Amino acid sequence: MDTNTLHTSTLEKLYGPVECEIIRQDDKIRVVHLKDKKGISRTVGVVRFYNTDHKPIEAVHKRILEGGLLGKTLQKFKIDYTKKIIGALPVRLPDWIKNDFLIDEEHSIALISNIKIKISSGEQLLYTKIIEVLPPELSSGHVHDIIQKQDVDKDLLPLFESVDLLIENIIL
Repeated sequence: MDTNTLHTSTLEKLYGPVECEIIRQDDKIRVVHLKDKKGISRTVGVVRFYNTDHKPIEAVHKRILEGGLLGKTLQKFKIDYTKKIIGALPVRLPDWIKNDFLIDEEHSIALISNIKIKISSGEQLLYTKIIEVLPPELSSGHVHDIIQKQDVDKDLLPLFESVDLLIENIIL
């Protein structure tokens, strides 16, 4: 998988059109499936939103909460943003994710990244921190640094638990 492009664009090259199915969402947290045209989940995204009340992001954030794909919506609204992948964590997949991925494998990786929005002053404002749980067939090509549980932001750790993801191979 090409990690230099938008994740949904990569999925669309592999599987065709991708839609966002919201599993649960509030003003701060969003859990989604990115599903292909056959209804197979190709990524589970867990998103933590920040700074959603700033002028450059208010309308975009509203559209995203209405069901828009995060990256594509930012692009559609011509928002200047950067997505930085922090690293990857090995995870044990819960049954509900394995069922939606249509797999039997127990393990995969979760990519941790953040999206920052450039505001008029030239500063970058944190918009999201994201956990992208990849199916095993997509996780094998990633060359990102494997990070340890203790290196994950404390506000993201409860999100793993909220979707029944167990972080594997950790040093405590």
